Amino acid sequence: MLKPIRLSDLRQMPQQTQELEFKQFFQGFDSLTPVEGYLQVSHRGHFLEVSGRARTIVTLTCHRCLQQFNHRLNVEFEEIILIREPSPDPLPLELELKDEDLLESLPPGGELDVEDWIYQHLHLEMPRQFPCRPDCRGIRVETPEPLVDPRWAALASLAVRLQQSPRKDSP
Repeated sequence: MLKPIRLSDLRQMPQQTQELEFKQFFQGFDSLTPVEGYLQVSHRGHFLEVSGRARTIVTLTCHRCLQQFNHRLNVEFEEIILIREPSPDPLPLELELKDEDLLESLPPGGELDVEDWIYQHLHLEMPRQFPCRPDCRGIRVETPEPLVDPRWAALASLAVRLQQSPRKDSP
């Protein structure tokens, strides 16, 4: 199980970097095989540099034919996480965002929940619509013969006979 990394502990490590290898199932993320990979977290003063990779096999449902199939999920991630105090003021309803507002951030005395961070990246990489194979034609729907109301059957047979019989009024 991956444990959160405290920023204060990370600063005490050689080159302020921690490297982790993992092979485990993540709670709430259904996979056929354990998620295995590598993660490196480096403290760079005012930000964390996080990079790594993960891979597993997941079961998906084809969006065309609704059959289930297995898919190899390979994720490579690289992210900058700012280290800053959270703003004490509530955000206004209308807000003009700066680039740094769009980055994830942690307080200086906080910790990086590595398991949750990898879990989120796995979910972000899951395909939303995916065919089971490139030539999948989808669900095949058989159209039944058109139903004929039996009350009209006599009229239908009369119409057929009238079309087949020669007309008497022709010269």
